[in-house]
Amino acid sequence: MAGSHEIAPSVHNGVSTLDEPSAAWGWHDIGQHAIQLSGWISVFFLLAYNFGNHEGHVETIYLFAFAILIAVGLLIQLFKPSFGKQQRTLTAHNKPLGHHEPDWAYLQSTVSGPYAKLNDAELRALNIEPSRVAHLREIERENEKA
Repeated sequence: MAGSHEIAPSVHNGVSTLDEPSAAWGWHDIGQHAIQLSGWISVFFLLAYNFGNHEGHVETIYLFAFAILIAVGLLIQLFKPSFGKQQRTLTAHNKPLGHHEPDWAYLQSTVSGPYAKLNDAELRALNIEPSRVAHLREIERENEKA
């Protein structure tokens, strides 16, 4: 054929153009530098608004409060605190060397390993009918006795 109507996929910043057509040119990554620059300009303008013809201090309080709030947010983004990440994420990077993850699906389907110690109510909680796996539980008990 002279021309193909198939879209050739490409990946930009980890986003495929098949998932998001605007990934090559769109708003997927504004960048920290642009956010920091626009944020500090906003803080400067909020503080500059204090010099004017207003007589009350309500405006001053709000302008300072918003400027401080934006500045704190910018500083948090700039220094990116890493506290709490270890507790929230579990990846292969923080497992001991030589660790091999058990095949949990196999152990559950054969009712072996830690699943062999579950009582009937706990098996039902996993949507396993105890009468359907009774023969597997007997094999596990015989292996424990031997």
